[in-house]
Order: sequence, then structure tokens, then C-alpha cells
Amino acid sequence: MTTGAQVIVDMLVNAGVRHVFGIVSIHNMPIVDAISRTDDIEFITTRHEQSAAHMADGYARATGSMGVACGSTGPGTTNMMTGLYEASYSSSRLLVITGQTETSFYGKGKGYVHEAEQQRPMLQSVARAVASPRYIHEIGPMLKTVIDSIHTGRPQPGAIEVPIDLQYAESSEALPPLTMPTAMAPDPDALTHAISYIRKTKKRAILVGGGISTMEARNALTQFAENIDAPVLTTLNGKGSIRSNHPLHMGSSLMHPPLREVLNDADVLIAIATRFQAGTGGIKVKIQLPPLVHIDIDPRNINLNFSSVVGLVSDAELALRNLIQADIPKGDAEFRQSMQSVAHGARTLFRERIGPDHARVLDTFTKYMGEDVIFVRDSTIPGYNWGNGLLPIDHPRGYIFPTSGAIGPGLPLGMGVAMATNKKTIVMHGDGGLMLHIGELATAAQYQIPIVIVVFNDGGYGILRGLQARRFDGRFSGTELHTPDFIMLAKSMGVTGLYADNAEELEGQLETAMSMNGPVLVELNAHNMEPIQGVVRAPNR
Repeated sequence: MTTGAQVIVDMLVNAGVRHVFGIVSIHNMPIVDAISRTDDIEFITTRHEQSAAHMADGYARATGSMGVACGSTGPGTTNMMTGLYEASYSSSRLLVITGQTETSFYGKGKGYVHEAEQQRPMLQSVARAVASPRYIHEIGPMLKTVIDSIHTGRPQPGAIEVPIDLQYAESSEALPPLTMPTAMAPDPDALTHAISYIRKTKKRAILVGGGISTMEARNALTQFAENIDAPVLTTLNGKGSIRSNHPLHMGSSLMHPPLREVLNDADVLIAIATRFQAGTGGIKVKIQLPPLVHIDIDPRNINLNFSSVVGLVSDAELALRNLIQADIPKGDAEFRQSMQSVAHGARTLFRERIGPDHARVLDTFTKYMGEDVIFVRDSTIPGYNWGNGLLPIDHPRGYIFPTSGAIGPGLPLGMGVAMATNKKTIVMHGDGGLMLHIGELATAAQYQIPIVIVVFNDGGYGILRGLQARRFDGRFSGTELHTPDFIMLAKSMGVTGLYADNAEELEGQLETAMSMNGPVLVELNAHNMEPIQGVVRAPNR
């Protein structure tokens, strides 16, 4: 005999789960207790359920495996909704496990503690698959269905709510076997059509998104690009999909007007594993693209934002392996050279625009950008202005950020990344965003998570401050913040705190931080930095 809670934990073990992030509650205590009795999974106690979901999301993005968050029914689950939303937006394999009131009370509206009778439809608004078992023998099969969905096609989050009486109940049912879905291969006719179309072209370019997420896929992409001599642009999630110093690497500069002019002269753009979401040019900012051969694992993404002459539904790596085998002659060298020249000019221009102080900080970070370090950023001015375009990333999943544009997830995302990889993880944050999850510094200290948090402190929401200045006659409203002494705050939570008064001092402080074990917070006084061109300087204090 086994309990419903034990069924859940045994299923997680069989799925390869090694960490679960969350907060214990009366409505999940049996699950947490079952985790404590296995040597295969460690329960990481966070300080907020939203942080738990973001950590599990970061864990999933860093590894490609499933991240798991666990919380209470009602308030615990509502807290996790933002993390589920972000995971859905970023195509992340996040599983949320939550409790539910006893089956005898469910649907009665009696006001039972943590009662949340509309919890399932709430979860369904941001999760692809949601299960709600009503009998103990349903827990295993329903959880299997959710896990299968999470791993099928484009990664998406899933959730299961388990009534507390079923967690305690006993069953003799055998666990359903877990078999991970195989990668989707391209349809032979569609593949032939794509190859035939590409063969007819001379001026070719490649645009790569976040679906190039393994070294095997990256190697296949590099070989394909070299075979046809095509320049490679990346989306932000695609950073690291080709070596940053590779001559065919054009960076994530699709929105740079001179580069778009050259691209418009192409005979074909081969888009791989991208849905052209906002920031790539697919939404709101209307750009012209050359004829499009679009390869994506989700058929809904084909023709979603741009019409394709050929749509190929496939796992990116499998599609690339087939394209490598095709006899496609090399493309127009003059076109490739033109794009290389414009891409180099774009990087030069971007560096000039950020000014000497931010260029120095960029160079400081660049020294640590290798395979042993992962970079995570929040929604920050430096992230948008030079992290996206200029910071070199040399391995897939090496650049992680809130894809939805949310402010605040950076710290917990980075903690999940570091827990998953045990690699030193640099987290770049603004002071405003950091305060949304500041309590997780205590979690970082408790588990000695190897993160280095660099806080650019300009006393407010800098990005929004700039937008207000341009749109409301220079008036600021709600963007100026009182900030704590971050060094003292970090130390009070057991985290080493270092202070840099300017860009020059950051170099030495970051070197010190990177040499230390456990979590370190470095505060950089952004008031003493020359502002980036076009960015509004914070008011004098």
C-alpha cells in the first residue's frame, strides 16, 4: 500500500526530478513529507510561492528538464500564477503541484480553509495541461498525462491540484510507466519542399530562436550555416546558438535598420525555432522580411506573425540534421559579406551609444562569459541596451531573462539556474526589480546557492522612468523608490555584500565575488555612471 502523496513523489523520481521548490502548507504536507523520505529529491524551501515557480522555471530553462514547484491550494496557488505565466511565455517545462480542499468539501462553497473552487480554470489560463483527480487511483495516470504534455512539442507548463484527503489516502495501484515523447521529425514531403526552395536561392540568411537549446542542435546549426555559407541572426532566446566569435554570427540585431535593409535584399530567410514574438519584430513593430522558410515544432507558430513560403513542423535539431545531408550549394558570398559588415557596424554603434562607463561594465562581465558561467538578467536598462546585443554568450541556455518582460523574476530565475547546474550564475538586476523577491536572499544563504547578484542602483524603475519622461512632459510618477542599504540587507540575511561606487570599482569587486563560494551581492552605484545615450538620468538625491 502507498499514499497518494507517495504516488506523486515516486512519479517525480521516475521523471528524473531532483529538486522541488516551494513552501509547505497544511494542504501539501503529505507531499513534502514524502519528499523528505526519499534520497532522490531535495525540497528547497523558498520565501514566496511566486519565487518557487520562477526558480523551477529557471531550473527547467537551464537544463531542458522539468522544473517542479509545490504550494498550497488557494493563496499559495494564486502566488504561483505569475511564475506559470512567465514559463508559458518562455516555453519552459514547469510543473506546479498544489493541494486542494477535501473531496467531500469541493464544490460545496462552505468556506473551507483555503477553498479555491475556481482554481483549476485559473491554472488552465496559463498552463497547457491541468489535472484535478477526485479519486486516489486517478493521481498517477493524471500526473502522467500532465508530464507527457509538458514534454510534448513546444515546452509548456502544466499543473495538478490534489485534494488533501487523497494525499493521505492509501492505494495499491501500480505506477503508470513514464516514457518521454520522442522528438518530432520533419514530414518528408515538407522537408523536400524546403530543400528545393532553398536550392533555388542565392542570398540566404538564418534566424534562430530559443529552440536551439542543446550543444547537439548548436553543432547542427553551425554545420548547416557553414554548408550554405549563410549569416546567422539570433533572437534573444537564441543567444548562444552559435559561437559568438564565429564569422557567420551576426548577433541579435534584427531590429537594426541598416541590417534590415541588407536582409530585405535576401532571397530567403530560414527561421528556425522562433515564433517572432515581441522584440523580434513580429508584433507591433512592423518590419518587412524576405520570403520565409519557417521551421518550428509548434504548427501554430507557422504563419502566426509572418507568412511563410514553406512551413516545416519539426524539432529543430532533427530538421537541421536533414538539411545538413541535403545537397545545397553555398550562397552568395557578396551578400554574406555585406551582412557581416553591417552587423559589425551595428555592434560598433551600439557600443558607442552606451557610453564609456557601461562599456567598461560590459567588458567586466564579458571576462566571465564562458561555459562555466551562466548569465541571468532581470528587465533592466543595461540588459536591454547592451546585455541583449553586445554581451557574448557561447553556449545554449547561457542567457536567461524574463521573456514576458516582467520586472523582478531575475533573482529567483538565477537561483533555479544555479541549483540546476551548480555553475556560478551572474544575475544582473535593477534595485526596483530586486525588491520584489528580496526575501529569497535568505533562501540563497540557506542553501549556499552559487550566485553573484549585481544590482545597478539608480533609485527607481529606470526603464519606466525613461518612458514617462518622453511621454508625459518629463513628469515622473511612481517610479522613484526609497532603496535600502543593500549591503547591510544582504549581510543580515547571510549573504556577502560588496559595494562598487563606480564602473571602475566594479571590476575588482566582481573579481572578488566570482572567487567566493555561496551567494554574493554586489551593489553598483548607477548614479555615478555616465548614462546610456537616450536614457533619462535619475533625479539628484
